[in-house]
Amino acid sequence: MISHLDADGLCSASLVAKILLKSQKRFHLSVVKQLEKEMVDSLEKEGYDIFVFTDIGSGQLNEVKRLLDKAVVIVIDHHPPREKVDNENLVMINPHSFGIDGGNEISASTIAYLLAKEFGVNNSEHLSIIGSIGDMQEANGELNGMNKIVLDNSNNKIKVRKGLKAFGRISKPLHKIIAYSTEHIPDVSGDESSAIQFISDIGIELKKDGEFRTLNDLNDDEEKLLITSIIMKRLNRTENPQKVTGNVYTLEGKPGLLADAHEFATILNSCGRQQLQSIGIMLCLGENRDALAMAQDIMLSYKRKLMKSIKWFETNSKNPDSVLQTENAVYIIGKDSIPDTMIGTLCSIFANSEKIERNIIVGFADSDNGVKVSGRVTSKINFDMGNAIETTVKTLGGEGGGHGKAGGAKIKKGQEIEFIKRFEQTIKNIKG
Repeated sequence: MISHLDADGLCSASLVAKILLKSQKRFHLSVVKQLEKEMVDSLEKEGYDIFVFTDIGSGQLNEVKRLLDKAVVIVIDHHPPREKVDNENLVMINPHSFGIDGGNEISASTIAYLLAKEFGVNNSEHLSIIGSIGDMQEANGELNGMNKIVLDNSNNKIKVRKGLKAFGRISKPLHKIIAYSTEHIPDVSGDESSAIQFISDIGIELKKDGEFRTLNDLNDDEEKLLITSIIMKRLNRTENPQKVTGNVYTLEGKPGLLADAHEFATILNSCGRQQLQSIGIMLCLGENRDALAMAQDIMLSYKRKLMKSIKWFETNSKNPDSVLQTENAVYIIGKDSIPDTMIGTLCSIFANSEKIERNIIVGFADSDNGVKVSGRVTSKINFDMGNAIETTVKTLGGEGGGHGKAGGAKIKKGQEIEFIKRFEQTIKNIKG
């Protein structure tokens, strides 16, 4: 098995692992940042008769097809196939073949969940939802399509309610959530002291038994008061002042941080992007006792690195060599200042916040043997980011892909400015 390292990849890999464990099959799992020629070269030398790719592979069929002479290849992926391969040894399970949008309606983990269900694997709906959330498939704050169908048929194992959109509902003190919210709060955002004063002024207790309270500690009335007060702060001073609420997904029977689907997805992304994917897989398979304590430390480390990247952006936002803004897009040229495993997350945060006024965000970060390119698009426009990145990178002799809202590629070091010039032309061609 070969899977992508993000939350969707880890959830879909775990679901297929559950099938194999139930069937008493032995397997080896590799989790990768991206599927490159060197990886397929290595797989060709292995003695396996079945290869399963999850959340990866559809955009790399030109490489994957080399395995078909010696093995059956199963690709469980929601990204658009970039090539048609007709071979009886290839099994493609892809929503685009059935007219379903893999960028908004179904994640790789939801596909894997539907497959696992056919094999009698029960009580795994949460992995479908966690993967979908981790893949940013909540269009306008809601899950859609097949993701929504799984959610609606979870038999109350996943409870949904409206609440304040927040990063760290269970894990972070309330004042930190308010201070560092991706939705701007005038006179409060970015300043913990101002956040503490704001919370106190509206009559919400900051501490209980000497410990800072979290958003999850608030009762319904307190959270409603907090939401109303934030909206009042934003009135006439921000676009869409009411854009501070979203769905809160509570997972029945899950301990601690794992009880909140957004927190669970963040933990998995933290594990995957810090080369500790095995911890994430353990959590998905229900091995919580030792893995959860380790995952909490991993998430704290991840958040520190992410905050460091955000601060780098804020410090360099006026430097065109680091942050280049055109009429169409914002380009974050991170070089070695932003880890290649963080650049996609950083672009996603900005695509869902008001920090950047453009609807297209593309980031660059130095990676092994090249530069990682990550692109994100806001929900405000209809733009196929995966196709745009693939079209552009092909003119540079590279490969890339993705889906409607997100895309990625790898280019040679020093090609960032040339990529930007060609990507700008791609945008103009798409706009007509």
